[in-house]
Amino acid sequence: MRPLKNPCEVAVIGAGVSGLCAARHAARLGCLVTLFEAGALYGGLLATIDEVDGLAVPGKFSGQDLAMYLLEEARKAAVRVVECGVAGIGLDARLTLTDQEGATHHPEAIVIASGASLRKLGVPGEEDLAGRGVSRCATCDGGFFRGQDVVVIGGGDAAVQEALILARTSRRVIMVCRSALKAKRDYIEKLAARENVSFIWDSEVSAILGKEGVRAVRLRNVKDGASSEVECAGVFPFIGATPNTEFAPASLRGPSGHIATGPSLAASDARVFAAGAVRAQYGGNAIQAMAEGVAAAEAAARLLLHSSPH
Repeated sequence: MRPLKNPCEVAVIGAGVSGLCAARHAARLGCLVTLFEAGALYGGLLATIDEVDGLAVPGKFSGQDLAMYLLEEARKAAVRVVECGVAGIGLDARLTLTDQEGATHHPEAIVIASGASLRKLGVPGEEDLAGRGVSRCATCDGGFFRGQDVVVIGGGDAAVQEALILARTSRRVIMVCRSALKAKRDYIEKLAARENVSFIWDSEVSAILGKEGVRAVRLRNVKDGASSEVECAGVFPFIGATPNTEFAPASLRGPSGHIATGPSLAASDARVFAAGAVRAQYGGNAIQAMAEGVAAAEAAARLLLHSSPH
């Protein structure tokens, strides 16, 4: 056995499915891996999904079940898990990673897989009523609105998935969409089969109304500017996500905050790789996130092999 000189040969930032797959695979390739997770929410946004779609394996998995399985597998592979976020990365001759507790690490390669956070509406009432009717997890909070009317904002995969979950228990699910649905066809077909789902098109939420809890949403028609109100007990905004890359050097980030990579998933600094929702070219599904984590780990391991003295 080789001496444990640097327990952080490869640093993986983020314990979503992409980061968990990257950490496990890099460890299985012989690298000494440290996995940093800021919020101890293993699985990232996927952990809130009731059933993960598109996995080429038998059976059905919730996002949380999948994340817990991958975490256990990573630990079995001797990945060191640090429940602490990353404050910054230095791209000098020797890489430097500073965590949020002030500790300094010197990895030889970094895989950024820190995922994304759901974008906020930025309207009155959103912050005040968070946890009191405003939610971003139907799996977690849908039961609180049993037999009541709820509003889902957005038209992508995540919004439609949330609407499908809420439709099981809510009296009525109203989807507020600025434009046509952008979700996968099979999601849309499932939604069309639900009689308690309705749509308000060409509209956006301008305010969330209520005091102790959500009472209604105020809408604005994006075509004619007309205002209206829709009564509801819950609001679930899913209008896209923002990459969690605030700790990354500006030289790695594009205007949107995403990290651009080449075919090997290397960023502009060849010692740094990106996988999953932080990556500019990411396609947005779980199986791709997992595959990118494995690919980034392969590339990081190759880098270490080529840079090691012979």
